Amino acid sequence: MPGALCLTYDDLYVTNWVAARHIFQEFDACATFCISHMHTANDEQIKGLHLLQDDGHEIAFHTRTHPKFGKYLRTHGLEDWLENEIDKGIKEHRALGFPAKSFASPFHSSSKESLAACAERFEVIRANGPRGVNSKNATRRIYNQTKQHKTVNCLGFADMQKSGSPSWERQTQLLDLLVEHEGAGVFAGHNIRATKRKGPGMYSSHRQLHRILRLASDRGIKFITLSEFANGG
Repeated sequence: MPGALCLTYDDLYVTNWVAARHIFQEFDACATFCISHMHTANDEQIKGLHLLQDDGHEIAFHTRTHPKFGKYLRTHGLEDWLENEIDKGIKEHRALGFPAKSFASPFHSSSKESLAACAERFEVIRANGPRGVNSKNATRRIYNQTKQHKTVNCLGFADMQKSGSPSWERQTQLLDLLVEHEGAGVFAGHNIRATKRKGPGMYSSHRQLHRILRLASDRGIKFITLSEFANGG
């Protein structure tokens, strides 16, 4: 395998994700959209998520209300988190036709106990974020199978517009590592906007998305979802 790229996008930016469908289709690329606040989604957003799922993208789970993990546990405890943020949300996803096979931990926060409990509920868990990944440790984030508690940690960012966003040189180096080590890497992102905007944000523009898909495609890198990775790609 020449390498595989799993692009993940968090939260509920459905309108903008749908507007980027043609870019993914150009490269026959799939992504994993990790959804929180499904219970607040309107009919148009739910329709958009089904369009993405029908295109071959994965609609994954990102907790019910996206709370800060440590604060929630200090206030309510793990069992409450599992009941109200995990199990309740899973039911809502599945009732709308989304399997919720994969889980992306909000803010990349978790504990050994939460990961063990979620491993009983999901096929794969996206755990630690890409901050701190460097040339010395990047290969540890290239996988052929999941690790303990069915986890994978992020290799890179899918957001090119953010504080401390990666350079294109850095993105290219990470893609080359996927090819060299013939493994899969997870990139974490959020929104996809048609164009760049002034001010803060965490997103990639259409042009930036097109560029990273082109860079991966030119290297023969395969695009996979989180659940496809968990099941052997």
